[in-house]
Amino acid sequence: MSTSSTTAASTAPTFSGQSQFAASLQQVITRAVGIASLPLDSLQATLTTFNNQQSALQGLDSVFSALQSSVNSLQTALTSSSLTSSASDGTVSISVQSGASPGTYSIEVDSLGANSTALSNAGSTAVTDPTSQGISSSTTLTLDVNGTLTTIAPASTSLDDLATAINTQASGQVQATVVNVGSTAAPDYRLSLTASQLGGQTLDLTDSTDTSVIQQSVAGSLASYTVAGLSTELTSDSRTVTLAPGLTVDLLSQNTSGQPTTVTVANDPTALASAFSSFAGSYNAAATALSQYHGQNGGPLEGDSIISTLSNVLQSLSGYSNGSPDTALANFGITVDSTGQLSVDTGAFTAAANANFAGLVSTLGGTSTGGFLQAATNLLNSVEDPTVGTLKNEEASVANEITAQNTKITDEQARVSQLQSNITAQMVQADAAIASLESQVSYVNGLFYSITGNNNNPNASSTAG
Repeated sequence: MSTSSTTAASTAPTFSGQSQFAASLQQVITRAVGIASLPLDSLQATLTTFNNQQSALQGLDSVFSALQSSVNSLQTALTSSSLTSSASDGTVSISVQSGASPGTYSIEVDSLGANSTALSNAGSTAVTDPTSQGISSSTTLTLDVNGTLTTIAPASTSLDDLATAINTQASGQVQATVVNVGSTAAPDYRLSLTASQLGGQTLDLTDSTDTSVIQQSVAGSLASYTVAGLSTELTSDSRTVTLAPGLTVDLLSQNTSGQPTTVTVANDPTALASAFSSFAGSYNAAATALSQYHGQNGGPLEGDSIISTLSNVLQSLSGYSNGSPDTALANFGITVDSTGQLSVDTGAFTAAANANFAGLVSTLGGTSTGGFLQAATNLLNSVEDPTVGTLKNEEASVANEITAQNTKITDEQARVSQLQSNITAQMVQADAAIASLESQVSYVNGLFYSITGNNNNPNASSTAG
């Protein structure tokens, strides 16, 4: 922050001279410094203006950035939350992703399938402490999953370290655990392997002598199901299967034969209505923040073209229409009142969406594919883009002005300080010369009056007094 001329003059070191004109000389210094500081006052006033503009621009940037985020939330709601799903029973759970379409699907789970498993041999001595004991003294072992061989190198020969090594080095082919097949009083810990995929996979683990450490292996089976009433049975090595683009189900239990599960996917405007309400809140916050800079008494941004630019962005958003009245947001209960505030009639939105969901989707489009979302994205990018956005560019311009103004103030303060130092030195010299002359006058007066015997010697009376 710069210092005003008044501050510079009032905080100047008090001149303490020896002559009777010392006070007058101090006034000379104060006046000279005050006059020299006048440009500093102007520079400081300009800096204050720039700081106020920066604060105002940052406030607008904040609300328009929030508005931009709310547009992205609309896109998310449209692509991932505009469908609802249900199942006629609990045999499956449903997951709807992008690309799914409304519809009714049928699936009958014939078998959940099973994972292949294996259990290690019993040692000559039971493993009672898996943290220190193991089933093999080999430092490397070979895991065989359906003919795919993987070298396993545990940190030690303990059973715990072997299980850990398999889980971290086998690329997710199996899950290894340590289980107790004995009693609590007489534990017998073994290595248990479970294949990650369903199906009849062969599992084996051999030591460095190519000797298997597996006692028993149980082959699994694939999951099986039928869809759409077809007689052809489908199989899967996973209990998560794809019914349609963007629609997957997890198989939870087996259906009673001949009683398939009905999966329904339907349009659901609930998430979109909520996202539009959030958008309206962000829009209104931006409109309110912008309104304080309109017209006379418009504050630090009065007359700034950025105000009309941002106002046009809001008007284009609220009045969006994709070339025909049928595509106006007002058709879905989204309107602007006389005060410029956007509102969403949730009931009207839901009713209009249910009546013409395809029309709503067409009106909204996508952030990169057209419609309201692309228009909103482009409008807000035009002001918020870090490189070409008008609001961002003006913020950067004002920040540069503040930096330059601070440099000018620093330079001017240095100039005033140097002037103050120079003139003070000159006044010290002047005061010393005056004091010397005053001393000489006093001496001559005393000598004169002592010779003439005049009793009106001002020096003598002053001394006597």
